[in-house]
Amino acid sequence: MKLPTKRTNSQTHRSSYTYQYHPRASITSTTTGTPGTIQKKYTSNCTSSTRSSTTLFLIQLILIAVAMNMNSVSHKLFVKAHLQTNHGSSSSAMLHARKSLAAFSSTITNSININSRRKGYSSRHVAFASFANSARTTSINANTNANANANPMRGHKLFSTSRFSTSTKANAKANAEHEYYLDENIADPASYSIPTFQKGDDMLTNLPKGTRIVCFGDVHGDILALYKFLQATQLLHPKSTITNPVWDGGDAILVQCGDILDRGAEELFCLRYLTSLARQAPLDGGRVILLHGNHEALNANGLFQYADPRGNEEIEVVLGKTLDTAKSDGTDRWRIQYAGNAPTRWAAFEPNGWLSKPLYSNMQVAAVVGKTVFVHAGLTKDHVTKYGGIEKMNTEAREWFVAGYPDELQNDDGFKFQTVQEVIDNANLRASTASKTMPACLGGGGSGAPSPVWMRDYSSPADTVPKSPQAQRMMDDCLEAVGHGVQRMVMGHTPQSEINAALKGKAWRIDVGASKGVMNGTPEVMEIIHEGGANGEDVINILTVGGDRIPASERQIMEMPF
Repeated sequence: MKLPTKRTNSQTHRSSYTYQYHPRASITSTTTGTPGTIQKKYTSNCTSSTRSSTTLFLIQLILIAVAMNMNSVSHKLFVKAHLQTNHGSSSSAMLHARKSLAAFSSTITNSININSRRKGYSSRHVAFASFANSARTTSINANTNANANANPMRGHKLFSTSRFSTSTKANAKANAEHEYYLDENIADPASYSIPTFQKGDDMLTNLPKGTRIVCFGDVHGDILALYKFLQATQLLHPKSTITNPVWDGGDAILVQCGDILDRGAEELFCLRYLTSLARQAPLDGGRVILLHGNHEALNANGLFQYADPRGNEEIEVVLGKTLDTAKSDGTDRWRIQYAGNAPTRWAAFEPNGWLSKPLYSNMQVAAVVGKTVFVHAGLTKDHVTKYGGIEKMNTEAREWFVAGYPDELQNDDGFKFQTVQEVIDNANLRASTASKTMPACLGGGGSGAPSPVWMRDYSSPADTVPKSPQAQRMMDDCLEAVGHGVQRMVMGHTPQSEINAALKGKAWRIDVGASKGVMNGTPEVMEIIHEGGANGEDVINILTVGGDRIPASERQIMEMPF
């Protein structure tokens, strides 16, 4: 049994990341130790990463200035202002920056007119114009960050895969002979597809005795952490490498509990790795279930405050040119409508985006597998009853991800806009439309933090008894509402130092902060053998990368009687 422990910064495992941050906190916050903020070390790391991209950004600005035939003095003023702004300037310097940005914005604004279409100015000109204009207008990032403080959710033909049928073991053995290399067609949506969701896929309650269920938590764009997770699951074929995953898990079921995106540099790489296994597993009778996390929801709404600049670079390098070709005949005019707010990232992850139909429409908010309900952050009885049950939640999420935007937001040709303000207004409309239409189960419609992808009632504080005095009652009521003999809930979302169970063994917290962008925790996974015990009970173990199998009894958080 584990006794609750008071966590301090002297503990070596989590010395740099004691859980203090809130999902709505700005990535530029430097205050520490209070709710709604990010720890100083984490913030400084983000700031350092941002500064590292300054050189590339300035080169782009210089190229834009030349293309726009800008006055050299105005350009120098803007570059100086940009450096001062990014490196923490004094109030007088900030005033100088605003004036310089305004001058830069005015120069570009005068160039956005009917004639600019004939001159062939690209969308990047307008994108950076909107950045400059943010000194005197409310930009898309400012609006979405402000909205995020009130609500986390404010702020070409797609590939459609067919259902994979279960085949014989011989087919699975053949998988080992086929090389599922991830560097082929990496911009093709098919490289990110998973089997099409079918009715009943979220209610796998009639499992054969002895079925092996394995799960792990947040990945956050760290391919090495993901590879270690999968090594611990013992689902990979010996021939598998970090660039060549081969399923060897037989009829096992793998559940990844959300938050593949943000905080890391290899988001698309992680997605391709997991979706490759999801396509292979059914050939061997197995299955991979991917759940939505709050960071998938944030990205779908154009909220990128947790994105690593290297992750943005990966997305641009992998998908940028392909989207140029698919959206606006090889030009980059389609980018204008995103107002400089990471256009390729936004276009990839938004509703009806590049990856929506092949991937996100087939992911789930929650799923029942055997006697366990899996979700990113948590479920309550209210979620189950008010949202129409797990099946209804998944249906609404699926329909939202494939729904198209209204006509006024279909601007891939880029010819609609004649002023910077029109670009900004349109991008804000895009973000607000997504937020207003997002289902409550993903945090939309004003549901915010209490939603299944945001709540922390069962998982915070880390490694000890939940703070909420109502947590045990909430858990008991929820499991009863879910029905099907469900005995426990498995969730990620809140980093723990190790996988553990609270609330009389009913709340399993499996996010170990393994990503380097979180706390570089030690990857481990949870294994459930369905009705594998002598009396038909589930057998639960924690598996480590080193091959250890730790019984569930050693990871129970003891609840004190006072």
